[in-house]
Amino acid sequence: MKKILLILTLIAGSAVLAAAQPRSAGFRLGSTGFEAAYQHSINKSQFIEGDFGVDFGAAAGKKAGARLTALYNIIWARPAWTDEGSWAIYAGPGISLGYVADKVVYDVGDARISIFDKGAMLAIAAQVGLEYTFEFPLQISVDIRPYLGMHSNTGIKMNDQQYAGKSGFYNAGLAGFIPSISVRYRF
Repeated sequence: MKKILLILTLIAGSAVLAAAQPRSAGFRLGSTGFEAAYQHSINKSQFIEGDFGVDFGAAAGKKAGARLTALYNIIWARPAWTDEGSWAIYAGPGISLGYVADKVVYDVGDARISIFDKGAMLAIAAQVGLEYTFEFPLQISVDIRPYLGMHSNTGIKMNDQQYAGKSGFYNAGLAGFIPSISVRYRF
């Protein structure tokens, strides 16, 4: 009975501590897609971020996919550039996975054909950003987030011939060097 009471006390304490940490939810718009974004503060200098959204790939046309990204960020500096609100410069690593479109190159006879095809993606993400939190519960940020990883499709059918699936570098991940903007409600 004492063990059950101890476990229940630990669970309740964890829930209270988690609820006491600042959080924010909103959206992120970048060069490769649109994502729902959630941040949860661990302490004053660290937070975790989770994003889920539509990935348009790099010039992938109508082949939108989905991507899930989780990041661990450290706030490196809190410049006092204004008297109101607060600034933060942050960076951190993460991981991303999804079902997205990317460039796939096939050798067809003497020619090389590049197409955009959907497939599984697994990548390491790195993020560097600058955020501003207003005195009211609104937070905006600008960041870059490149993805370095692999993309693997299941194959395609071209000219009445089936071509096997290919795995390779996730090319659209380099579009993460183009800045993205996030707007979040802080609570």
